Amino acid sequence: MKKTLLLLIISCATSLAMAVNCKIQHLEPLHWWVGMQNTELQLSVHGENMGLCEASVNYPGVTITRQVKTDNPNYLFVYLNIEPNTKPGKMNITFKKDGKKYTSCKYELKARKENSAQRTSFDASDAVYLLMPDRFVNGNYKNDQVKGYKQGINRSNLGERHGGDLAGVISKVPYIADLGCTALWITPFFDNNDDAYSYHHYATGDYYSVDPRLGTNADYKKLADECHANGLKLIIDVVPNHCGGVHWWCQDKPAKDWFHEWPQYTGSNYRMTAWTDPHAADIDKTILEKGWFSYNMPDLNLENKELFTYLSQVYIWWIEYADVDGIRVDTYPYNDIRLASEFIKRFRDEYPNINIVGECWVKSPLEIAYYQSGNNNKDGFDSNLPSVMDFVLKDHLHTAFNEQDSWDFGMPRFYAHYAQDFAYPDVNNVMNFLDNHDIDRFSTAVKRDPNKFKMGIAHLLTTRGYPQIYAGTEIMIDGIPGNYEGHRYDFPGGWKEDSRNAFTAEGRTDVENDIFNYTRTLLRFRKDATALHTGKMKQFIPYDGIYLFARYNDNQTVLIITNNNNQEKSVNLERYKEVIGTYTKAIEVTTGKEYSLSEAIQVPGKSCFVLDLKP
Repeated sequence: MKKTLLLLIISCATSLAMAVNCKIQHLEPLHWWVGMQNTELQLSVHGENMGLCEASVNYPGVTITRQVKTDNPNYLFVYLNIEPNTKPGKMNITFKKDGKKYTSCKYELKARKENSAQRTSFDASDAVYLLMPDRFVNGNYKNDQVKGYKQGINRSNLGERHGGDLAGVISKVPYIADLGCTALWITPFFDNNDDAYSYHHYATGDYYSVDPRLGTNADYKKLADECHANGLKLIIDVVPNHCGGVHWWCQDKPAKDWFHEWPQYTGSNYRMTAWTDPHAADIDKTILEKGWFSYNMPDLNLENKELFTYLSQVYIWWIEYADVDGIRVDTYPYNDIRLASEFIKRFRDEYPNINIVGECWVKSPLEIAYYQSGNNNKDGFDSNLPSVMDFVLKDHLHTAFNEQDSWDFGMPRFYAHYAQDFAYPDVNNVMNFLDNHDIDRFSTAVKRDPNKFKMGIAHLLTTRGYPQIYAGTEIMIDGIPGNYEGHRYDFPGGWKEDSRNAFTAEGRTDVENDIFNYTRTLLRFRKDATALHTGKMKQFIPYDGIYLFARYNDNQTVLIITNNNNQEKSVNLERYKEVIGTYTKAIEVTTGKEYSLSEAIQVPGKSCFVLDLKP
C-alpha cells in the first residue's frame, strides 16, 4: 500500500512538472556556453501567455539586462549578461504573471571548448567538397520514412526525397579525404517537414533540430568529429534570407514585422546588381530585398532586432555544439546588405579567425569584389565576408573550351578575367568552382567531352583562389541543363540497390576512372603545392589558342599551358623565360612525364599541361 501511494505521489509530481513545463513550448537556444566573447545571450521563450510574464534568474554571474515583449503575448525575449568568470551549471529561470509564479525551467550553461574563439578555418590551401546529403549516400534506411513527416523517399522523381542522410555522409568522409579535398561543405540539414521539395532543406522548419530523415543532432556532431579525424574542415551553410513556410513561427508569428509581407505574393526580382547600381530605383531594391525567394520560403525581416539576434545565435550554437570550422552564406545580397554585413560581423566578432564565403551571384568581377571584406568601396560599404564566390570565372569555364580562340573568345576570356583581379582585396581568398547544386553540371556544359572536362579541372585546381568540387564532378556525373533538380543527381553507389558503386574503381566506367584519377592526382598535388595556395600569378596574352600562366613563390613554380586548338601544338618556351628563370626541367603532374625546358613542348589538342618546375 505504501509503495502504491509513493508511486502515486511520484506520478502526480511528474505530471505536475510536465504540466508546468508545457506552458513553455519553445525555449531557445537549447543551451549555451560560459566564456563566450559576446557575454549577452537572448533567450527566446514561446508559450501561451509567456509574453505576459516577467522572468527572474538567481545564478552567480548571470543577470537579466532587459526583457522584450512583442505584439504577440505568447513570446518573451529575455536578454542575459553572462560574466566571463561564470561557472558552468544549470540555472533556474522563474516566470511570474501578475506577481504569481506562472512556470519555471532549468537552463544549462556548458563549459566552452578551450580556445574555441580562436579556431582555425579553411583558407587558400584548402579544396572544398560540396554535397547535398539527400543525394549523396543513404547510410540509414530506418529513417527513410519518419512518422509525422509528409515525404518519404521516391527516387524516381528528381523533385522528391531520395533518402541520403548524415550517416551516409559520415561513411564517405574517408573517401573525400582520399580524393584530396581538405574541407567539406554540406547544404542545410535543419528540420523541414514540407509537403514538396523538402529534400534540399533551404526552407527551415526548426533551427535547432536536424531533420530526422537526415539523422540527429548527435549525427551532425559525429560528422564534424569524423571530418577532423580525417583532416577535413567542416563548413556550415548559413541562410539569413528566409525560413520555411512550415516553421512553427508561421503558426504563431512572433511579431507582426517578423517577415516581409505583401498584400499579395511578391517574389524577388533576383537582380542583385541593384545594390551596386548607382542609378537603381528604390522600388527595385525593395523588391530584391523584401520579395520572397519562393512561395514556400517566408522572407525574414532582419530589421527586427529580436529576429536578427535569434538567427545569429542559431549558427553560433551549431558552431560551438559541433565544433564547425567555417561558414558559407546563402543568398547574401537578397537581404539588405548593410544588415547582412552586421549579421556576418556577429560571427567574426565571436571567431576572429573564421573564414566566411558569401554567395553573391553577380555578373562582373567588380561587383563580386565589392562584396569581399576589405575592399575600398566608394560608398564605404564593407560586407564582412572575407571570401566570395567567382561566378564569372564559372561562366568562362563553361564556355571557353567550346570556342575557337579569337580576340574575346576562348582563352582570351581567362586573360581578360584575371586582368581584373586588381579589384579584389584578397584574390587568394576567392572560391572557384565548375558547378554546384544551383547551376548546370560542368559535364553538360562541355557536352561530356573528357578532354574539355579535364581542361576545366586543371584550371580550377591551379588558378588563384581555392577550389570547390561538387559531389560527382570527380566522375563527370551527368545532369539536366537549366533544371534545379537536374543539377542534383544521386551519386552512383550511394544506395544499396544501385547497380554499381562509383565510389570504387571497379564500379566506375573507364571514362569515369580517367576523370577520377586525373582529379585526384591534381587535388593531392595541390595539397602540398604552396605556389598554388598563396603564390603569385603571372599570365601571358594568349596567341594561336595557347594560353600560359604561372603560379610561383620563392620555393616553387608551376606552369599551366593550355592548348585550346583541336590539334597538337609545339610551344616554344623562350617567351616565358621570366617565369621559368633558372629551372631546367619540369614534371607534368598528371602523367609524371619529364620535359626539358630548353626545348619546345608538344601539347596535344584540347589539353592542359600542369608543369612542376625543377632545377
